[in-house]
Amino acid sequence: MTKTFRASVAGGLSFCLAFSGMPATLVGGTAVTPAEAATASIIRIDDSGPGARKSVKLGLNKAIVVDLPTDAHDILVADPGKADAVTRTSRRIYLFGKEVGQTNIFVFGPNGEEIVSIDLNVERDIDGLQANLRRFIPDSDIQVEIISDNIVLNGTVRTPQDSAQAVRLAEIFLKGGEATTRNITAQGNNGDAAIFGEVRQRSQVVNMLKIDGEDQVTLKVTVAEVSRQVLKQLGFNGSVRGSDGGISFRNPTNLGGAADWFSSGSLGGAVGGLNIASNMSAMEQAGVMRTLAEPSLTAISGEEARFYVGGEFRMPTEQSIDADEETGQRTVSRTLTEVEYGIRLNFRPVVLSPGRISLRIETEVSEPTFEGSTATIAHNDIPGLTVLGIRRREATTSVELPSGGSIVIAGLVKDDIRQAMSGLPGLSKIPIFGTLFRSKDFIRNETEMVIIATPYLVRPVARSAISRPDDNFNATNDAASFFLGKVNKIYGRKEEAMPSGNYHGSIGFIYK
Repeated sequence: MTKTFRASVAGGLSFCLAFSGMPATLVGGTAVTPAEAATASIIRIDDSGPGARKSVKLGLNKAIVVDLPTDAHDILVADPGKADAVTRTSRRIYLFGKEVGQTNIFVFGPNGEEIVSIDLNVERDIDGLQANLRRFIPDSDIQVEIISDNIVLNGTVRTPQDSAQAVRLAEIFLKGGEATTRNITAQGNNGDAAIFGEVRQRSQVVNMLKIDGEDQVTLKVTVAEVSRQVLKQLGFNGSVRGSDGGISFRNPTNLGGAADWFSSGSLGGAVGGLNIASNMSAMEQAGVMRTLAEPSLTAISGEEARFYVGGEFRMPTEQSIDADEETGQRTVSRTLTEVEYGIRLNFRPVVLSPGRISLRIETEVSEPTFEGSTATIAHNDIPGLTVLGIRRREATTSVELPSGGSIVIAGLVKDDIRQAMSGLPGLSKIPIFGTLFRSKDFIRNETEMVIIATPYLVRPVARSAISRPDDNFNATNDAASFFLGKVNKIYGRKEEAMPSGNYHGSIGFIYK
């Protein structure tokens, strides 16, 4: 009956401890490590006597049971603010963790002899944080440790985003309920206490997580542009002269001055005593420009990469002419400003998941152009100068794409029509006959541009699997160059056979 009763009591105690949130693992012997003691609910101490010591880890606001080998008559807690020791029997002690920190407990026998000394380390219970990390980041292997009330994250994760999420979860754990210590500021006569405020623990999170194979992203940007320009000019200049005098007129060029009035066709005649001469200027010009740039750049997830191909264009901004007082010789001084042009691509990729890539993109395509240019008049001792402009197309944006997915980050459709008409007042308004006294200019610019971005998750490959633009290029010999006009012999080698088998799936690229 006695054995049955003791077994029932032990089983009932284990059942109650299990429902109170404490594991019911029994640990016996003196070889219990601190890590095992932190997860055990009952600790048995077999060795006793002077010099017997035990290291125990206890969770904050949690309890643990210590079984002694002999009867205890006196218990001393060095810092009651850190932990409490309660006895129900002479051989069983209940330890409660009240505040994060360290203290020690001495247990003495009936004659004052030392039974055991317990080194108690009260720490946060990180089981909840460990469970949340496994639940929210299932593809990771994260171990959580406590060092001086600070959390250390160790292990491996798949992406930098998982590492950042683990740190945020740990910070929430530190600033939440487990990091709160209640302070009693007023004690009543009946044992009641007024709880005022909650002191927040100031702990840190040390991130020592390693990323399993950092993801690398290759970004391909396509800038395609087609620009069409149509220019038409038609005008009449003339003169009417007689024996008593005459009049001559010249209509200005309104949009750019592309027509040369001095090389135009002329028509002259006499009506009575009047000599009539008319110069006709007519020009029609059409142009088209196609721009295609496809820069590609590779970077590790989270790191910024920059790509630039181009040069510096020296653009004149000021011109001054100085004359020598003695000789009269004039000198020209010009101020030049260096302006960069070319193809530029800057981007920062962040792999959020295998199907999501966040991109911060900055792309630019520019080149010198005669559009909007100006020209200075040349003299016999001063050379003329044409000041070019810089045509620039750039885009800056942030997008999220899957690997291999494309998106149009910028587009432009522009249709610009300009017309201008000038002539002599009064005479240009005469029907039919007034055509000889006016000039008309017409310019139309059409521009269509699109910028497409495509990211790819990439992995390193063997050097032999990568081809260069100059692979298999052979320069021709002198005889073929002189007599046949060839500049290269072959592109590709005849001895290289095509791989065996048939191709399957879609091959190549289609651009519309």
